[in-house]
Amino acid sequence: MWSAAVARCVWPEMVDPGAAKACLDSKSIFNPSPTHWRAYLLHPFWPLEPGYIRSFLVSAAWLLLGYTLEHEVGTSHFILVFSGMQAAAAVVLLYMGMLGGCFVSLEPAIAALAAAMHPVNPKVHTDGLDKSLRVPFEIEPRWHLWVLQSLLLLTSSDFASAMLAHTVGLGVGALLALRDPEVWIRGWHATCARSFTVGAVVHMALFVFALLYMPLTAQALPENPFPAVLDGRIFQSAWRKTFFPGSPALLHLALAGALSPEAMFICKIAISVMVPLLLTPWRIWVRLYSGACVLLAMYSMNSPLWRIPHVGFLTLCYLAWALWTLPTRSWSKEHRA
Repeated sequence: MWSAAVARCVWPEMVDPGAAKACLDSKSIFNPSPTHWRAYLLHPFWPLEPGYIRSFLVSAAWLLLGYTLEHEVGTSHFILVFSGMQAAAAVVLLYMGMLGGCFVSLEPAIAALAAAMHPVNPKVHTDGLDKSLRVPFEIEPRWHLWVLQSLLLLTSSDFASAMLAHTVGLGVGALLALRDPEVWIRGWHATCARSFTVGAVVHMALFVFALLYMPLTAQALPENPFPAVLDGRIFQSAWRKTFFPGSPALLHLALAGALSPEAMFICKIAISVMVPLLLTPWRIWVRLYSGACVLLAMYSMNSPLWRIPHVGFLTLCYLAWALWTLPTRSWSKEHRA
């Protein structure tokens, strides 16, 4: 992995994985052939983006998984799980035509293994170390892996592609974690108890949906909308697209440069650290997301495209209020990460 990163820095012609024949395409997946052996062999070690820092972060995450999760479940089980997650992520991304039809890197599998490692929760004990290095508590390396995974997403130059790859990996890992019946039982108890965790997950899902799919602004209000309200046409997407068309969603505008760089930076931070924050028993972080919604709304109104609020802007205003009013005063006793 380090060799591939250094080679891409030394020889610019190797930046493109397709030119280096390290690209796993849909033909290699859905029509396997021994002639594609180079893609099968090299694609896990090829970085998702140029630069040696990203390769070092991936190798650090891989070493962390080897010293903790592999030691906990066994080498054969670990290799089987990793291979299955890497193959599943490749099939999903290539079947849907994502990432330009080229699948490289271990980042989707690392994101999947982070989700699968969290319920296993392997621990590191310091009893065998020198007295100056011992700590009076068990170390949970799963949080270190989440930090590395968040850094990989936050430091990406092509945030859309990296977010897509990590999202697919997290989805594959979540499916593996959901095989455990205890996960369903804990989720049911948390829902019945109306716990903070369920409320935070619902609001964070709405936050991401608003950033990705809800129109942010519109050029003008529809003329005479009351008949459409009375007969229900206002709830039809065809009517809204014709009489009340909106702009793209906030994240799409930020990626296109229609919003300020500060808005894009807030979106990257909020999305990168969302999953580990949802898994922690801390609550005060929702206040930070409430402030992020306020800042994003302010940056949206400073955009040259801004005219009148659409559903995406109204959702940001709601989330700013809802996240601030979520209970944050006490430790989440019912939380089970």
